[in-house]
Amino acid sequence: MKHLIAVVIVATATSAGCEQAIEMRLMPPTGDEVDTSCVTAVELTLTGRLAEEETYYCVEVQPGDVRSLRDHGLDGTFDLALPPFDIIGIQLRGAASPQGCTTGRAVGPTIFVASSDEIDDVVELPMRGVLSCADKLDQPAPVRVVDMESLLADGSCVAVEGLVIQPGELFPTMLYNSYSGVQWWSYFWATPTPTPATGIVDVPYTFSGASSGSCLGLYVNDGAQAVDACLTPAGRGACGAESEFHYIPYTQVRDASLGIEDILTYPNVVFGVVLDRQRRPIAGATITTGSEAVIQYTTPAAGGYARVETSATGASGTFTVLARRPALIEVNVPGMATRRVMAGGDGATVVVMDSSGSI
Repeated sequence: MKHLIAVVIVATATSAGCEQAIEMRLMPPTGDEVDTSCVTAVELTLTGRLAEEETYYCVEVQPGDVRSLRDHGLDGTFDLALPPFDIIGIQLRGAASPQGCTTGRAVGPTIFVASSDEIDDVVELPMRGVLSCADKLDQPAPVRVVDMESLLADGSCVAVEGLVIQPGELFPTMLYNSYSGVQWWSYFWATPTPTPATGIVDVPYTFSGASSGSCLGLYVNDGAQAVDACLTPAGRGACGAESEFHYIPYTQVRDASLGIEDILTYPNVVFGVVLDRQRRPIAGATITTGSEAVIQYTTPAAGGYARVETSATGASGTFTVLARRPALIEVNVPGMATRRVMAGGDGATVVVMDSSGSI
């Protein structure tokens, strides 16, 4: 087993013949191991204080070369000159990229990530699993885009046409100097696709699960706002067997629901509802999380959701998750199977409960 390994050495000559160097070490995780056998590209990002101060390097590897997060074999992968700016963030990501490196980038699902904003002569990069190759489904996967407000109003499944979407994933990063939200918008898997009248679009491939603190997601632009959110796992949507993205006019709902302090504190705010198989709201659902997230039970009010001081959902079945990164929530209703769903980004989630089976 390899543990404290120098993976990246970045050096440049300085005046008087001296040499400055930064050594980067991948730190194996204490948990959250994932299957890394489909990784074909490893991408290094160095970022500075200005938007234009960001540079990328990509190295192709063979599937199976990255054996695991604890035995990755990446020692000495990068040996580069320091960029002409002060580094404030470093990130290494392993991706399942069909074409390997494309114009210096790893375009494809992120399998693992390692990042830090604590820059010194030796930088330790804790590794985190994002997705697992064992869960990868290499075939087009349909995603249904559903209007959440219609579901809440009368349980109807109204498709949302004309949205521009791109698939990707949400995961925490320290790339941007202590920003503890999510960064995923650079990691698209496909070109932007408008949703048709059916609301169903195909993404190139999907995963049956994600690691803690990460999730599959969609970046969505409706012309007035751009949001990102986790996808409902396949087979558990409110309106069919497809994965679902639940659309709401996010900015309006957020501003009508939260104070400025919460908006600034929590980069992830997800508005949710618990429904039964007939798409009726469920009262009495309890929601818990092991993540650093705040769960609020709510009721619809004035274009948003007002917090109510109860220990379970009320008649509307609604709740809000406030977090700094995607959070795994557990939903329990007496007599029904427990549901576990990732809530992340800035959007909505619909949790459908079932009286039989388990998740």
